[in-house]
Amino acid sequence: MDWLFGRSVSFNAKNDVPALDGKVILVTGSNAGLGKQAVLEYTHHNPKTIWLAARNLSTAKAAIDEIQKTVPESSTEIKILELDLTSFKSIKSAAETVTAHSDRLDILMLNAGIMAAPTGVTKDGYEFQFGTNHMGHALLTKLLIPLLDRTAKLPNADVRIVSLASAGYRMAPKAPFPFDDMKSSAENIPPWGRYGVSKLANILYARQLAVRHPQFTVHGFVVYLEECD
Repeated sequence: MDWLFGRSVSFNAKNDVPALDGKVILVTGSNAGLGKQAVLEYTHHNPKTIWLAARNLSTAKAAIDEIQKTVPESSTEIKILELDLTSFKSIKSAAETVTAHSDRLDILMLNAGIMAAPTGVTKDGYEFQFGTNHMGHALLTKLLIPLLDRTAKLPNADVRIVSLASAGYRMAPKAPFPFDDMKSSAENIPPWGRYGVSKLANILYARQLAVRHPQFTVHGFVVYLEECD
């Protein structure tokens, strides 16, 4: 599967991540894998608050304990945010919690994802991978836009939305893309093809966010390996 890999980029979190003092960050799927590591790296740079969003609260608590033991000198407050991306109800509740308890949101990292999941639908009837990887994140972002926008108007603000896609977008069926099929279990499309559609949607959504909201910096990263929440 070498065709899936792109050119790597040199990056050293210790030196390349700027000071984050006073900033508020939200990372989805951050109880394990890439999301957990991102929270750890952010914590080294002393943001005010990090929302560790996950569906599994026990593993989220364990992740926070481990991160705080690793960076005991950090003053960052890490809060658990219960978030089930397969449920619009859960997403709306999570957005309301963040909006009620944070007066700003500087970084929204859309990290959570699942790969090659069995056939099924989310609680709101979307193909399981498309609903989790794309629709859930799209709704969360939409609901947090007002808070992000208020933050962008603050002095010296640098609001960023980070969307993690995957080189697996290449496995989506070729155009016309079957987005209309995603309001079903899409059994006519193989699991990796459904995954590809969800990742293609992530990429297209990030591009459109950048066009519609120039007050934010939108990063759309294509990676190979993802961790689910």
